[in-house]
Amino acid sequence: MKLNLSEGLSEYTLAKIRKHAYGTENMKSRMIVCHYCERKAIKVFEDSRGHVGAKCKKCGEESIYNVVLRKNGGVMFRRIKD
Repeated sequence: MKLNLSEGLSEYTLAKIRKHAYGTENMKSRMIVCHYCERKAIKVFEDSRGHVGAKCKKCGEESIYNVVLRKNGGVMFRRIKD
């Protein structure tokens, strides 16, 4: 991942950015698409868990994604016992 570092950031902030970029360097990632327009909305890494909210840059709609349910390219369903 190439870092585009702007001027005016403190050394502390730059160190945090580099640390997080280095930590995700060797992780697998995947894109989750917008529910409304099917455009790639967010990039999640293999250690992502829980819910993520994002606003699509194309259509402007906000969506909440359950990252765990989108693992392995499909949706996993839970059976509810009667």
